[in-house]
Amino acid sequence: MVDQPEKLDKLDMQILHQLDIDGFQSLSQIGKKLKTGRDVMHYRVKRLEERGVIKKYISILDYGKIGYFLAALYLKFRHTNPDLEKEIIEYYKSRPEVWWLDGMEGQYDLAVGWFAKDVPALKKLQRDLMNNYRKHIQEYKFRFFNNFYHFKRNYLSEKVQPSEFDVIAAENKKITDETDDSILKILSENARMPYVEIANQLNLSAAQVHYRIKELKRKRVILGARPQLDLKKLGYDWYKLDIYLDDYSVYDQLIKFVSTHPNVIYAYDVFGGADLELDLEVKNYEEFKQLEDSIKSKFSKSIEKTDFIIFTKEHKLVYFPQI
Repeated sequence: MVDQPEKLDKLDMQILHQLDIDGFQSLSQIGKKLKTGRDVMHYRVKRLEERGVIKKYISILDYGKIGYFLAALYLKFRHTNPDLEKEIIEYYKSRPEVWWLDGMEGQYDLAVGWFAKDVPALKKLQRDLMNNYRKHIQEYKFRFFNNFYHFKRNYLSEKVQPSEFDVIAAENKKITDETDDSILKILSENARMPYVEIANQLNLSAAQVHYRIKELKRKRVILGARPQLDLKKLGYDWYKLDIYLDDYSVYDQLIKFVSTHPNVIYAYDVFGGADLELDLEVKNYEEFKQLEDSIKSKFSKSIEKTDFIIFTKEHKLVYFPQI
């Protein structure tokens, strides 16, 4: 059964937008901004959670500062059937290094993302992930993340204003200890968990947890928090737009331009892929095409070509290494 969009009103969308801007905000703080009472806020957020619009609250982490690089494979299958494809998906889901697994439509069938501690480990894992089902892979693309840009979901608001964005650079300089990592693992699955609950799980005091999290934010290990949303229940689709340049002098201008578009959620500067890869959340193909055309019109003399892919089904998504 295909998920149908939920009927959300203006206040629901405003709440989602505020949580996306800063998922660490208290509901009282958001209520003051929206001129909405505490009880109404709690009721509305609980309803969004129960209806599955909000799946969970995630922390945005600088993975280099916890000792990891990110990479991904895009796979095109051959000589497969539905049962074999299910087997392949389950194999990748079971791998502890894999943090992201998503079905795709278009040039590729499956996206696999993983963590590794250094570049040789990234390459070794690429071979490991390919070897088991190599004969069923017709084509693949290996991507190593350099800069990873996080933008706000400004399409959730009627008043779209340019906002600051976070950049995660591929610099592996671990600065966290075992206790920090234990806290981060919890916050990666529930960024809004109270300090007392975290403390009880880790046999710490609430004051210790509060201090640790404050320091992790100060050191920019924790960059922010946002809700993980069920896009289908919002009535949106997830597209990926690859941009290939033949004039690299416009790169910074291009980043600045896409950062102002409310439907551009992530951008990636990668090795092995396009010159710039964008993740877009749009209502339909027509809205995607309008966005693509606006970028191509603005940078027509610098863009060689573009490609796109539609993400179809999320099979796995975790925000902290399980290895």
